[in-house]
Amino acid sequence: MIDFQNVSVTFKQNRKTVEAVRNVSFQINDGDIFGIVGGSGAGKSTLLRTINQLQKVSEGNVIVDSKAVNNLKSTELRLLRQNVGMIFQHFNLAENKTVYQNIEFVLKVAGWKKNKIQSRISELLEFVKLSDKADTYPSKLSGGQKQRVSIARALANNTKILLCDEPTSALDAETTSSVLELLKKVNNDFGVTIVIITHELDVVKSICNKVVVMSDGKVVESGDVYSVFTNPQNDFTKQLIEHTNNFDIPAEITDIIKGPVLKLTYLGDNAVESILSDTAKEYNIRYNIIHGKIEYIASKPLGILYVNIIGEDKNIKLVVSALKEKTFSAEVIYNV
Repeated sequence: MIDFQNVSVTFKQNRKTVEAVRNVSFQINDGDIFGIVGGSGAGKSTLLRTINQLQKVSEGNVIVDSKAVNNLKSTELRLLRQNVGMIFQHFNLAENKTVYQNIEFVLKVAGWKKNKIQSRISELLEFVKLSDKADTYPSKLSGGQKQRVSIARALANNTKILLCDEPTSALDAETTSSVLELLKKVNNDFGVTIVIITHELDVVKSICNKVVVMSDGKVVESGDVYSVFTNPQNDFTKQLIEHTNNFDIPAEITDIIKGPVLKLTYLGDNAVESILSDTAKEYNIRYNIIHGKIEYIASKPLGILYVNIIGEDKNIKLVVSALKEKTFSAEVIYNV
């Protein structure tokens, strides 16, 4: 378990005192894939680095496996860091070393014997599907391949905790998906606790089971991913999520629309039921779907539809009322 207890981090920057992290408290359980999200300057990366003490704590404690890491002596801290792997946005591979040598370096530092190093590296490269790249230099690899090497290197010493600082920000959508699937496999196969720092909400929705939202150095919301993303309580969290969920109807469409446009939000089983069509038949109205999607967060569906309702005024009012009862929310966002 990782336990942040009233953690604050303050430092000097350009003769000014910066409060990067402010009195943060929450827990990460063993085996979690835990997301920490927020905008630039929210304190995410600073907080992440307190786990392995690359960033010192000004106040409070960071507890890892029942030990306050901010109080560890140098020898104990070195042992902790050997069990905490880290991957970065820009990979941080040694360009003058081959893939094999990049991973080998970690094992040598950890004191592995020469006869075990080769088999361990072979095992890791097979796991990340890069067995044929052992003698390749990073400059010859794609971004996704580089991140896979970074993951293999981070896991080399039988890592218990993996810290990921914006691990997909430098990757395209397809490569991002493959890297996230690999991280899920790391968690499932080895039970590694993964902490992911990101500003990309889709990353958290696709892989994490728990999340905290940070703003201005503080945690403003926390909980399981599905609850936070489907029913946020904090205004800052609502703004983050609305930015990804809102859809602006083009003027070319609004010019020809007759009747109200509803934004319907479906949660859980409702997202895959025929609520809209059943309600339309019941009240003798027609509808046009302008925009919509169903996405899965922690394997649970969230559906959002933008629908133009067409029919007699009295029936439209009944439909809107019925949909408000049958869905998570039904909001009239446009009406002519």
